[in-house]
Order: sequence, then C-alpha cells, then structure tokens
Amino acid sequence: MRNLKDRVLNSLKGNKKDIKISVVVPTYNTELEGLKNLMASIDKQTMNPDEYELVFVDDGSTTDIYERLQEFAETRPNMTVKQIENSGWGSRPRNIATKMAKGEYILYLDHDDTVFPETFERVYNFGKENNLDVVSGKEVRTNGWSWGWKQFSENNPHAEEMGIECLLPMTPHKFYKREFLLENDITFDDGARVLWEDVYFNSKAFIHGAKVGILADYPTYYWIATGANNSSSFGRDPHEKWNQINKLFNFFKDNIKEQRDLDFMLTHWYRSRVLGILGQWLLKNNNERIDIEFNYAKKLAEELIPAYISENLDKNNQVKDYLLRQGDLDSLKKLAQIDAGITALSYVEDAYFKEDKLFFKTSTKMTYEDKEDFFIEKTADRMERILPEEIKAKLPKEFFDYSDDLAEFTYEPSIKGRNSRATWKIDGSTSNVEVVNKKANLYKIEGEMSFSVQINDYILDAADKKQPWDIATRFTGLGYTSHRALTIGKILIKTALINNKTMIVYKNASGLISLDVGSSVRSIVEDSGVKSEQIFIDKISGKVTIPLNEIHVFGESLIEGNAELKPVGISDADPINVKAKLIGEANKARVEVLLGDEKLSGEYHLVTNIQGKKDKQQIKITL
Repeated sequence: MRNLKDRVLNSLKGNKKDIKISVVVPTYNTELEGLKNLMASIDKQTMNPDEYELVFVDDGSTTDIYERLQEFAETRPNMTVKQIENSGWGSRPRNIATKMAKGEYILYLDHDDTVFPETFERVYNFGKENNLDVVSGKEVRTNGWSWGWKQFSENNPHAEEMGIECLLPMTPHKFYKREFLLENDITFDDGARVLWEDVYFNSKAFIHGAKVGILADYPTYYWIATGANNSSSFGRDPHEKWNQINKLFNFFKDNIKEQRDLDFMLTHWYRSRVLGILGQWLLKNNNERIDIEFNYAKKLAEELIPAYISENLDKNNQVKDYLLRQGDLDSLKKLAQIDAGITALSYVEDAYFKEDKLFFKTSTKMTYEDKEDFFIEKTADRMERILPEEIKAKLPKEFFDYSDDLAEFTYEPSIKGRNSRATWKIDGSTSNVEVVNKKANLYKIEGEMSFSVQINDYILDAADKKQPWDIATRFTGLGYTSHRALTIGKILIKTALINNKTMIVYKNASGLISLDVGSSVRSIVEDSGVKSEQIFIDKISGKVTIPLNEIHVFGESLIEGNAELKPVGISDADPINVKAKLIGEANKARVEVLLGDEKLSGEYHLVTNIQGKKDKQQIKITL
C-alpha cells in the first residue's frame, strides 16, 4: 500500500473522481487517542483517498478537539470539518453532515471506533454489484462472542427478503446510499436526549423499501468499548428510560405496516428490553428501583404486547412474561436466583495437528456456575424443569415441560482474533447433545463435538497473520445460550510449521485454549522441544543446526530470523548477532544458525529470534 504522503499528493494533482464513500463522524469532547486510532484506520484503507471523503461535525466541544480536527484536515484534502452549537446528542451532527456529504454511500462512524483496511473497497463493490440501498457489514465489538452471530453468518445480497430483522444489529454503523436517504427524508431523530436513535433510523430505512445486503465475509467495523456512551446515562432515571421504551414500541406499532415485521420488532425488543430486566438485574438493584421498573414493565406488557407475541417466546421468557402480567414480582426474584449461573462450559478433550489443519474434540454439560450439574426431571412420560412447588403451582404446566424442546440443542465452534476481535463460526463440525440419566428420575444435559480449524480461512488482513486466536463454543438449549472460550485442565503445548506459518496451541493465562499464529506471543523454537544433545555444530561451514523434535510439519517453509550468542560467564559482554532461519521440509523442522565470518570458540548461550519472538530459554553450546 502506498504511504499516506504519496496518496495525498496524488489526490492533489487533479484527476478528480466521483466520491464513492462519505465517512460521517460526529464528535464531542473526543479523546485525542481515540481520534488518532480512527484516523489511522482510515489512512490504511485500500481505497484511494480521492474516492472517499471524511465529514466531521463537532457538536460544540468544550475541549480543543475541534482544533485537533482542523490540524488533521490540513494534510487531508478529502477531509471537511465543521463545528455547530451544542445539540446534546449525535443526531443533529449526523444530519448536518449527511447534507454536506457528496459520496454515493454514507458510513456513520462513531468518533472512537475504527474500520478494517479493506472496508471501503469491499463494501462499495458489494453495494454497486447488487444495487443496494443499505450494506450491513460484519460488525465487531471489543467484548463478547455472539454479537451478530446469526446476522453475519453469510453474505446475503437480498437480505430485505428476511424482513426487518435483516438490519440487526440496529446500530448506525452501516453504509447507506445517500440518494436513498435524501429522497425519502430519512434522518436521525433530533433532540438533546434520544435513546435508540439508530433503531428509529434503520426502521425508517426498511419501511421506505430499502434494498439491503449483508456483507459477512469480511469484518468492516470495529465498535470499541470505552465505557463512555451517551445511552448509558438513561439508566439513571427510570422514568425517562421507560418513557423512551414506550415511545419506541409505539413507533413500531404506528409505522411498521407489515405484520411479520411488526411482530418481529415487538418480540425482539420486548424480550431484550422488558423481559431482559426480569432476571439477574432483579438481584443487583434496590427494591425501590425494582418496584418502579417492574410497574412500568407490567403496564407496557398489558398495553402494547398482544398475547400471541407471548406464545412465540421461548419457555424461559414465557414464564417471565406470565409472572409479569400476574404482577408476581416475588416469584420472579426467586426464579432469578435459581437461574443464576446456569451455563455450559466446554472442555478440550484432545487437540492435534494433521496435514494443514488443527483438530479438536470437546465436551460440554449444563451446570450451575461450572460446579453443580443442571438437572431436569422425568415425570411419567414427560421431561420437566425442576422448580420449587410454590413456583410450579403458579404456572401453567406447559411452561416447565421441556419434553418438546429436547431436540433443539445446538453446539457450535467459533474462533476470534485476539487483536482484530472478529468472531467467526467454524463450519464443518459434528456434534451431539444428549439428555443422560444419572440417577433415579434425574437427567443431565451433555454434549460432545469434533471440528477442525483451517486458519487460512480467517486470515483476511496482514494483521491477522501475526496474532493469537481464541477458540470458543456456543451452546444453546432450553432457552439458555452459553458462548464461552474453550477451557483445558492440563498444560498443553503443540506446535506446527505449515506452509510458512508457525502455529502454537497453548493454555493461556486464563486457563483457556489459544492458537498463536506467527509467533506473536510465544516462541516456536522454545515450544518445539529443543534437546541440547541433538544440536549439531559444523565448525567448517560455521553452521549450528537445531532439530525441532516436537513439531508438526506440513508443506515447505523457510522463515528468516536471527540469533544471539553471548559468552558464558562474561556478564558484561555484548551479544553477537548472527543470521538464523527456520526450515520445514520432508515432515521435519530445524533451525539453522549461520555464524558467518565470526571466529568463535568456547561456551556460549544461544538465543534464537524467529519472527521477532525471542526465546526466553538459553541453549548452551560449545564452539
């Protein structure tokens, strides 16, 4: 990629092109470090800078960030900066910037987020090829595994056929055709405090007939968790919060005409924003706050949620919905205590390399906080959830009858780049989840799975070639979802040299399984079982050969590196730097240290440095 200076100079020479992408960024008292990261990600774009523009609208910041923006603009002819009187929210700056923009597509980029290097090119090409009004690109978050798990499973150029759910997650971090927004007068709701303005915005886009495509095979947007989020302030005032929730539900009912889409939005937001507080939230807040919010939730359910919506919920949420409508807060609190800690942690049973893949065998079971087994009970010919009789007596029997739900378990593997934070589903797994009788009429839920990882499937950018990858499993069943990193009890280190890539499977500091690619955190030499007695020193050619015994080799590899030699017993001696290379061929691997013209004799400590990762362990050799 040409450096930024050359790219800027070229863009000044004329050859003015149509703007393909307008990046709209509202700012307010933005942290300079976050802004630098944002700009660095823009500067790394593979799209030519004269094909995209940056439009920053500052919402009356009280810091010097507007001046910093102007400084950035001085060296970027494709960047425009404007400051307005403070509006108190990001909506007005975005709306103003939309009118200023000239691009075919607009990306609304938050001031502390970043984009991936090929984002602009990939999104624009996908949008043009399919004549899309909205491109929903794979979005990545700092924390968690499941963000967009369903939506970003595969590319879909006709996603609007799915209905309004095609725009989930309903953040504004998508690419919208500017002409489509202007023609349909689609704007962000203005005001000092507008919660979920992005939900309104995306809903309006769909209501106006947007042709939507999902680009899932490349991560386009990185939503960085900083803890500084305007929306979080709504939690301080429950009355304001529930006023906003009611406003959102009424918007759905007043504006979404297709019944399928209305039902989806009512169900989705009722489950997440209303029933969502009737679990662990009840155990973490004071009684006064709980009473206020419970009453608001009950009123909303009675006035805005039809009974048939409740019928389509999973069993756990049907129970919450029923007790909410009954006004039974005490039973909901007891149920929250019972549900606390229900999870499914997966364990590595085996891990090994074969040819160019890494294979895993894993097991899982449902438990309470990874300690006590989660049981269901067989009663006559039915399988039922175990609940206190005082709660069972208040519920219709079908709400704790799991008999028809036992075929709905899923158990799937996933992989995530430690630095990129992009999570990918690993295809091709085979899994089995069973209900197993353990004692008397009690049954536990256990699963097992086999899958393989072909790391090349997930290396999309240069940064992916040198980072650790974490591996997780996602278990769903009986209304619960557990998406957690794979754990392992024993110490495990397995290494591989595959087609010029170094790979190390290891137990990380958290007791979880990781795969280091490119020796980013571990040394391939040190982890591959070096034995001093097998080191061969050819004094005539000046070459030290270090066989790597415990490494899987596939294909041919030659990776250049270096090594340091330091005389034994001379603490203040400067290390002698020499060349080294890691070689893989004929299913074997070795390191060759080339002494060159160095005339050395005596005992030395040898430390190799392959791919920029120095060994911690010193190898003692005699020359």
